[in-house]
Amino acid sequence: MRVRHFPLLFIVIIIAVFNIANGIMPENAEGISYEVGIKDIIEIDVLNHGELRTVATVASDGTITFPYIGTVMVKGKKIYEIEGEITKRLSEGYIKYPVVTVSLMKTMSRKIYIYGEFNKRGEVFYDDNMTIIQALSIVGGISEDGQYGRLIVKRKLNEKGNEYRELLQTDINKGLIEDRQIEDTLLMPDDILIVEQNKTFLIEGEVPKRGRFVLEKDMTVLRALLQAGGVTKDGSFGAIKVRRMREGGAGGYEVIGELKLYEKVIENKEIENMILMPDDILIVEQNKTFLIEGEVAQRGRFVLEKDMTVLRALLQAGGVKKDGSYGRIKVRRKQEGKFGDYEDLVESAVNDRVIESSEVEDVLLQPDDILIVERNKTFFIYGETQKTGEFTLTDNLTVFQALTIAGGFSKWGSGSRVRILRPKNNQLGYEKIKVNIDDVLDGDASADVYLKPKDTIVVSSGIF
Repeated sequence: MRVRHFPLLFIVIIIAVFNIANGIMPENAEGISYEVGIKDIIEIDVLNHGELRTVATVASDGTITFPYIGTVMVKGKKIYEIEGEITKRLSEGYIKYPVVTVSLMKTMSRKIYIYGEFNKRGEVFYDDNMTIIQALSIVGGISEDGQYGRLIVKRKLNEKGNEYRELLQTDINKGLIEDRQIEDTLLMPDDILIVEQNKTFLIEGEVPKRGRFVLEKDMTVLRALLQAGGVTKDGSFGAIKVRRMREGGAGGYEVIGELKLYEKVIENKEIENMILMPDDILIVEQNKTFLIEGEVAQRGRFVLEKDMTVLRALLQAGGVKKDGSYGRIKVRRKQEGKFGDYEDLVESAVNDRVIESSEVEDVLLQPDDILIVERNKTFFIYGETQKTGEFTLTDNLTVFQALTIAGGFSKWGSGSRVRILRPKNNQLGYEKIKVNIDDVLDGDASADVYLKPKDTIVVSSGIF
């Protein structure tokens, strides 16, 4: 009996056809796990039948059309399953032992999804070996509202499920991905790319531009102030504060940095270089002030500059007026814990417009202090003197000295007929004090009397 020998190629073809027909594919076959979808483009070749080569787009009903056999359902099938179906149907009377090859030319059903701050959002068709940077290029990059946001990539936990896990995340700086290695990360079908909106912070208070600002990378307090246009005049000597959300986002804000300004400059470099975080609030407070009242050239509210002393404050107010030259100066300060209540802190006499106490001169003022320059204390002269009326009471002024200031006695005045009318403390009426100027002139200094505010010197006539 003669044994017929079949060519080796023929045997290989027979085995391949058998495997395909029965759904058997090598483990390393390309596209083994991919399921064809609507709008995918596939190429079909039949060995030694070039006229049957077909490039087909999967229709909306999931089918393609192939010569001889007509409509073939391909949606949801793997490449080797399509090869097996076409092979089987061709071998049923059309071609003996057909060898069919199906290739995926372009996938239009595999997609990735783009959400958030991109210039284009929605679905993007997936290509093999698509990277993150390629996907960003397809959608026109990141929008202005995401230039300093964050990129997140999510991936399905499994092929069939709808649950996703976070694959990676990275910061975006000026619209670019911070970590360049992440740019080349390979995407997979059904991946979701999200760009979050820019993080922001707030600036309030004495700046030209208030409101919400984009939190750029390494945004410091100083950079933030410059973006807001600097500090206004009303904040030149104020204070700057940084407020931050408490841990966990609950319980409101807390102050994490505070410092006074000096001529619009932050003196502490640590505060100046502090890095802001999302939702921080930067506050430039209005200048603290103090009040000056009384006998000064300019009264009113003044900016409390750094190291503002009583003496500096008086100079800013233009100095002491004539009517306060021999008055008193006081500093009044709010009592802690008592709304609107003040107490006298220090005081000193003023002598010829000069504060007598150097300690009072150097007292440092605090917000809302009140500096008062009281009017000169006075006394009155009435009767037989060259000048009568109201006079300024200087320190340690005696009756004899006062009469000298008044030009002395008139021709009718009598040195032995001088008396002081002194208001009684908390009582109506006057106390009468006799002063014999003749005794003073004779050298008895003890006969002279020191004047007090509101004393009235009365000089009577020596003629009866």
